[in-house]
Amino acid sequence: MSDCSIVYWCSSLEKHMCGYCKNARGNVSHGMWAKSLTVEDYQNLIDRGWRRSGSYCYKPLMNATCCPMYTIKCDTQNFQLSKSQKKVIKNFNKFSKDGELKKSGSQQNFEETADNVSDFVYREAPRQIVAHEQLMDSDIVLENSEVVSLSGGSKASKVPHEPIPSTSQITEQNSVQYERLKQPKSGVGADPTKPPCKKAKLVRMERKKEKLLKRGMSLEKIEVRNEQKSLEEFLNEVSQDGKHKFKLELIHTGSRSKEWENLKKIEFALYKKYQMAVHNDPPEKCKMEGFLRFLVNSPLEHVKFSKDSELGFGSFHQLYWLDDKLIAVGVIDILPKCVSAVYFFYDPDYRDLTLGTYGSLREVEFARSLHLKRPSIQNYYMGFYIHSCTKMRYKGKLTPSFLLCPETYHWIPIEKCLQKLEVSKYSRLDEDQAATDENVCSGSDLDEIKVIKNRKLILFRQFKLKYGGQELFNIIGQLVGQKCSKSLIFMGDHL
Repeated sequence: MSDCSIVYWCSSLEKHMCGYCKNARGNVSHGMWAKSLTVEDYQNLIDRGWRRSGSYCYKPLMNATCCPMYTIKCDTQNFQLSKSQKKVIKNFNKFSKDGELKKSGSQQNFEETADNVSDFVYREAPRQIVAHEQLMDSDIVLENSEVVSLSGGSKASKVPHEPIPSTSQITEQNSVQYERLKQPKSGVGADPTKPPCKKAKLVRMERKKEKLLKRGMSLEKIEVRNEQKSLEEFLNEVSQDGKHKFKLELIHTGSRSKEWENLKKIEFALYKKYQMAVHNDPPEKCKMEGFLRFLVNSPLEHVKFSKDSELGFGSFHQLYWLDDKLIAVGVIDILPKCVSAVYFFYDPDYRDLTLGTYGSLREVEFARSLHLKRPSIQNYYMGFYIHSCTKMRYKGKLTPSFLLCPETYHWIPIEKCLQKLEVSKYSRLDEDQAATDENVCSGSDLDEIKVIKNRKLILFRQFKLKYGGQELFNIIGQLVGQKCSKSLIFMGDHL
């Protein structure tokens, strides 16, 4: 059943302590354990607000959770580097070349580089799904000999940022001052009768070229450019002949090689160091078993782009090596339409390199490179955006970014969402009041949902005649959407 997605549905709402505001039971979500998950199904799930932690997939109940979590993505094909992001890359490149690093002066200057580690990380899978691990094709029989298509044939820390001031935070006096800052001074605006301004460096180059031309000489090596350097150009300036050698390595987490088995131990040591320093986890909480369950084990299938390459769809780790030392790891999923960031951890000794931001820029660049091989990969998913948690607003700094509307599941430019989120934590982000969920699951779609009951594969229209469950499957259909309702296979003792 490698071409199918099999999930164990959790019948009741999950209520946990919120990792952001620390509300004891404020984090409310629906969940399911994935035994196997195709990359197409997971792509469709995250486009409906789902997220995975290891093999556990969860979808926040947006209007009930204390800190609503909006899925956020960046359009990598139109990505624009900011001044601060360029500075981060230049700082890393300079350190690689000469070993010099500007110190932040703070021993707690950590970045909030990923979604907080929720208690999903340390929860055990239910015994029922473990018992089903030996489930094979030969174990499944079709009820009443009805043909069922198994292939679905209907088939961080603290990043400097400039939060938008809220109305309640700005006094009348400050408000006037804030408005003045936004307005250009009189007489200083651009003169439409004059040519656009040029950078000082460009002006100096042009003057030098003019002088050489007057002397009858040419300067072929100087190229007069007025365009911005690309992300790739900035990243490729990292020195390979300097004091430190930088290397980026991609490893498929399903690999059985001896090299990967050894790397797991090195990664775990780094993960433990990071968790204790950044998230203040006690040593006894950082165990190899939890690390493997959270960041290594994955239900996603691995589909190679070509026979002679390990690169393809599935779950991977990007390893950041400085000389022979592992300084950071980016945990990512490569899906049909995007690169999805799962987690990022780094060596706290290198916190002044701003590795969280650097890692996100590397992952944007990686998505751009994959687009050349698979044009459908156009976006970089950053997990959840929590506007009520200021530490998480750094994600919106990747431009252009979009948030997923929790009601229509349309992508809305983040600039259009911020004012609404200042007024209310939960908001319908889509301004078009006539817009609806186009991936809604109707009654006829529900009847075709596949269910494993008593080790038999049946359709819901057969299941409900004997066991009922209409109300539960109405909820399931609404949460997973029409596309996944045709391809997911559900199981569970309550089904």
